[in-house]
Amino acid sequence: MAELIAQASATHQVVVVVSAASGVTNELVAAWEALQQGTLDVATLLAQLRRRHRLLAQVLREHPASRRGYLVTLEGTLARLARVLEIARYDADPAWRDEVLATGERLMAPLLAALLRARGLKAFAQDATALICTDAQYGEANVRLEATRERLHRWFASIGRQVVPVVTGFIGATPDGRTTTLGRGGSDYSAALLAALLGAEVLERWTDVDGLYTKDPRKYPNACRYQTLVLEEAWAWNHAGRLGMHRKALDPLVAAGIPVHIRSTMTPERPGTWLLPADTPQTLVG
Repeated sequence: MAELIAQASATHQVVVVVSAASGVTNELVAAWEALQQGTLDVATLLAQLRRRHRLLAQVLREHPASRRGYLVTLEGTLARLARVLEIARYDADPAWRDEVLATGERLMAPLLAALLRARGLKAFAQDATALICTDAQYGEANVRLEATRERLHRWFASIGRQVVPVVTGFIGATPDGRTTTLGRGGSDYSAALLAALLGAEVLERWTDVDGLYTKDPRKYPNACRYQTLVLEEAWAWNHAGRLGMHRKALDPLVAAGIPVHIRSTMTPERPGTWLLPADTPQTLVG
C-alpha cells in the first residue's frame, strides 16, 4: 500500500481513505453483541486488538521512533474503546455502538500514516468525524452533503500539495460531534464522497481482486474480467447488490461524473477494471 501511494503522490495530489484491518470490524460487531448479552470479556477483546495491531506495526521495525509513536496511539485508542464499552454497559444509546465500530479505522489510519512518513512522505492521519457530517441515524447514517462539502473544501485548502492525508473510512459525525457509521462497506462510500466533493480526477479502489469479473474469480477460475463498464450501468448493478460495494458507493461519482479504477494491491501491474461515465472518451483507458 505504501509503495502504491508513494508512486501516485509523485504525480498527483493524493487523498487516501482506509478501512479497518481485515476482520476487525466483524470482531467489534461481535464484541458489541456480547456486551448486550452481558458476556463480553473486555480485557480479552483489548488484548486481541492489541496483539493484531502490534503485529501489523512490525512493518515499522526499521523505524523504531515511528513504531513507538504508533504504539502510543494504539494504547490511547484501546483505552478510549474500553471507556466507551464501560459506559455502554449501562447506557442503551445506539451512538455507543457506532463509537465502538469506528475503532478499526482509528487503529489503521495512524499506522499507514506512520509508514508513509517513515518512507519520507509528508503524511498524517485524519479522523473523518471532522469532515463528514451526518444525521443521527446510527448504524447507517445519512450524509449532509452541503455541510460535508463546506468542511472538506476548508480542510483541503489547508493541506499542502505534497502532503498525503490518510482519512478514516466508514465514519462521520453528527453536527454536535457524535461518531456515526455509514453502514458496512462504508469506506467505499467515504472515498466516493471525498472524490466527488473534492473534484478528483479518478477514484482508485484498491482491493484483493484485480477488477470486476463475470463471477467471483476466487471460486470460478474461468471467470472473465471486465476491462471497462459504463459507470451508470455499474451503479445500477451495485444498487441490485451485484458489485459487493456499499449501496451508495457509486452515487456521488455518478452525480459528479468521476471515473473509478478498480485494482488489486496483490497484483498492481494488472490493468483492473475501469468504470467510465457514459460520455467519457475511451482514450482515458491506458
